Amino acid sequence: MAISCGACGAGLRDGARFCDVCGSPVASVDIHAEYKQVTVLFADVVRSMHIAAALGAERFREIMSDLVGRSAKVVKRYGGTVNQFTGDGIMAVFGAPAALEDHAIRSCIAALGIQDEAARLSAEVNARRCRFAVAGWPRFGPGDRW
Repeated sequence: MAISCGACGAGLRDGARFCDVCGSPVASVDIHAEYKQVTVLFADVVRSMHIAAALGAERFREIMSDLVGRSAKVVKRYGGTVNQFTGDGIMAVFGAPAALEDHAIRSCIAALGIQDEAARLSAEVNARRCRFAVAGWPRFGPGDRW
């Protein structure tokens, strides 16, 4: 198996510590894998397309941006890392990259915190709706779990 330089792609001699063409050091490849137990939290908005249709795309994007930002803060507060934004939600990992012994509990507490933030945002959206009396805006309540 021929090994090539990572910088310039030139072939390397057996046992070479530097590339003969560009002089770059030859990095040793660490094949060691690290295994960790982690907890993955998925949080998304139920019936998001219905909400988007009722609010309009622009207003829905504003609300979702606010909700995702709040959710990310909750995840960070409990030691998680937001791994992916899914459009109407997030995917977060607890226990990686830093190992956490209580990653599952932290994830559950974060999930409850995200629900609390969603309820607060829902109340704010409903208060704005009532204040401006815009016809056709849906009213969101605690049972809607969005």
